[in-house]
Amino acid sequence: MGIRRVSRAAALALLAGLSSLFAGPAPEASSPAQTAPAAAPAIALSHRASHLFAALVKGDPEAVRAAQVEVEALRRTYSTMDVAPLVEATAVWARQQGLEGRPAHGLEALQAVERWAPDHPSLLGSRIALMRQEGLRGWLWSFPDLLRLTRLRLEHPAHRWLWMVQHLGMLRLAATLLLWGWALTMGLRYRHVLRHLWEEPLRHKRIGPVLAALAGAVILAGPVLLGLDPLVAALVWLFLLAPFLLPAEVKVTVFIMLFQLIHPILVVMEPWAAREPEPSLLTLQLQPQALPVPPSLLRLLPPSDQAFIKGWEQLQNQLWKEAEETFQGLVGRHPEQAQVMNNLGVARFQMGDAVGAEHAFATALQAGPRMETLLNQSILAFNRLDTALGASKQDEAKTADPGAYARLIALNDAQKDVRTYPMPLPDTPARVEALTEAAGGRKADPLPIREPAFLLALLLPLLGVSAFLARVRASLRMAHPGQCVRCGEPFHTTDSSDPEVCSKCHHLFVLRDGLHTENRRKKLDEVAEHQQATRWIHKTLIMLLPGCDLAFLGETREALMEFLPFCMGVGMVLATGRSVRYPGEILQDPTSTWLAIGALLVGLFYLRSWLKLILRRA
Repeated sequence: MGIRRVSRAAALALLAGLSSLFAGPAPEASSPAQTAPAAAPAIALSHRASHLFAALVKGDPEAVRAAQVEVEALRRTYSTMDVAPLVEATAVWARQQGLEGRPAHGLEALQAVERWAPDHPSLLGSRIALMRQEGLRGWLWSFPDLLRLTRLRLEHPAHRWLWMVQHLGMLRLAATLLLWGWALTMGLRYRHVLRHLWEEPLRHKRIGPVLAALAGAVILAGPVLLGLDPLVAALVWLFLLAPFLLPAEVKVTVFIMLFQLIHPILVVMEPWAAREPEPSLLTLQLQPQALPVPPSLLRLLPPSDQAFIKGWEQLQNQLWKEAEETFQGLVGRHPEQAQVMNNLGVARFQMGDAVGAEHAFATALQAGPRMETLLNQSILAFNRLDTALGASKQDEAKTADPGAYARLIALNDAQKDVRTYPMPLPDTPARVEALTEAAGGRKADPLPIREPAFLLALLLPLLGVSAFLARVRASLRMAHPGQCVRCGEPFHTTDSSDPEVCSKCHHLFVLRDGLHTENRRKKLDEVAEHQQATRWIHKTLIMLLPGCDLAFLGETREALMEFLPFCMGVGMVLATGRSVRYPGEILQDPTSTWLAIGALLVGLFYLRSWLKLILRRA
């Protein structure tokens, strides 16, 4: 319900009147004397939205078509207005239909407005969400739209980094789970020799087992008790276990420690993901504004650009005489002469001066072929019954920009009156910078390379790897205790001919000599107790951490190949499954497909791991 309220409020703000949904027949558009001219397009568009939604509820194709024609007529009236706010409001309405159990109605609504913005992110995201409500088939059919939406996110400069941070977040969680799971598994595998590190010195000092156990708990949990990241505790465990690890386990441990560098990498990317989209002069001209554009927002633009915007607003409000005077004053003074001359020709044509309009259009074409100008020349040619020239100019316009040509030609079906088409002022880096400065300037996003949290995340894995390898190298030059694979007791590797078995177990199970009957029975009890505890730990790892059970048994390579994808799957579910609302949009994207893929991976790995218990019992 919270998402619905937020989305509805945003759509209302964009359309400035969408609250009149499903009201009676909308009144005629207010005159400029009654309504602010800048807000009139937004109010008119809100009425067209209510007509379209009412027609969709009735399920009458003819009424839907009539509502579409009304929108096309409105676009022509207000200089080829961008109706993206109508598309966004329709996306909100469609998602509401999906929440009420009518996804088919929502898809019909999206299909009705697709013609005006086929690649709008809100439309694509809403269609994906509604199609997924139809089951597995809908999930499969939504993949083309999902790929288009992903391409739009990666191409948009303000959305690219947020998309990357969202989807690379699974690596952060996977790295954390991998380190914690590996440290826990190695700690359980070498649990006796790990305790021996502090219990043996304390025993020589005649300290009781209870105090020794408390001391061990403080050592193992000390970083967490000090308020440090639990990652530090995992690194401490692996540092203590360094002398006892096998060569393959040492290599995997170094890889996992270096994998933790994903944390500082994502920290560097996060400020880029929080950037707001840059203001657009093109958007201010084409999209209806619920409130008039404040003059302060345009104050840093050159006077010629401000005059152009004024002339554009006059064209939108059909003030042809004033627009003709404005653009006439910009001839030879504005850098975008193609746009100036084209718009001057539009104003003259609407005033009935076809000869002056033809001269202006011809002058505009001297800067290069422009689709709008060529189409305007074709309209003038058809108007004087020169069909050959009109068709030729139409073909040239279609060749110059096929997509924009198709959108403008569609407007001719809306009304029977002849209307030429103006050209907006394009965005340039200088104009965008002027709008940004007038709006308050860009917020500085310094890289967090000097922040303590970033330095800790960067240096901790590097220091951990260095200390770990130094301890491994030092252990090669000095005798150190090992853990017997049979009884689990620590022993010095120089005291036994078998480096994996203590001397007592070697005599008991290999040589079968040298042990008294009482000692033999005691040793057998120790072996049985250790093996029973080992079996319980192994079964627990099979149930909870797929892959760690293999590492617990010493199958290091196979364990990494199973535990790493499992951690990635958990990261997909917990880190990338949530919806994200991108800057400048009113709706969240649909749930990431990684959620389904991650859940499938986690389920498969758990099933594969649990089958080990069934097959072992069989």
